[in-house]
Amino acid sequence: MDDSFIGVVRGPSSRLPRGYLWVLPAWFLILACAVVLGALLIGGGSLPLWLAGTELAAMALGFATLISVMATVRHATFRADASGILLGSRTNRKRPGRRIVVLPWHDVERIRMVDRHYGLLMEITLGPSAPIVHRMSWASQALRWIGMLFIPIGLGRGRPALTEPLPDPPRYLVRLCDVTPHEVRLALAPLKPPNVPVNLLTRRNGLKFAVPLPPPVAPPAAPGGGMAASPAVRG
Repeated sequence: MDDSFIGVVRGPSSRLPRGYLWVLPAWFLILACAVVLGALLIGGGSLPLWLAGTELAAMALGFATLISVMATVRHATFRADASGILLGSRTNRKRPGRRIVVLPWHDVERIRMVDRHYGLLMEITLGPSAPIVHRMSWASQALRWIGMLFIPIGLGRGRPALTEPLPDPPRYLVRLCDVTPHEVRLALAPLKPPNVPVNLLTRRNGLKFAVPLPPPVAPPAAPGGGMAASPAVRG
């Protein structure tokens, strides 16, 4: 029997790059401007405006439906077993690239979860021994988004947002569906090593605003057996 836990991830982060969903509103604005210009220029402006309004309403409804479907799509792209955590879709490609991330347990510092209406939001924080993963700069992300705007199919198959860590500290965010934090904690208990804590947060914005505090450092002992004076803190 395979001792593992497979979770269903919500949203387009399993297959699409970060920021890809914002390409759809941009394309809607481009097509809407084309419809308005066409209504004003075709036939010297004799085209009825209600016809252009009908086209805009139909396009808005179609784009809203597409965005809603892509925002709530689900894929089984989270797997945990005794060796670690796998993020991404399994593939038969010889070079899967960065579409799959394998996190051994010795690279995981802690796991935190907070309840959500669809299930839970999980934060996987990497430890100091984990390999350094450099995230794209804001300029590179802007250039990538512009590229996805003009080539949505080609560049849309880049690195998924699920496998791209967030900085400071390096961590991955996973949205799991149809499961509670308590159920995931029980499922991970026999798989993870004892030194990897799994914390349940009660505040809804806990993962967004919580910043890990550095461990307290005890002051060195004075030669005479007393406590040495603590260093001054610069403002």
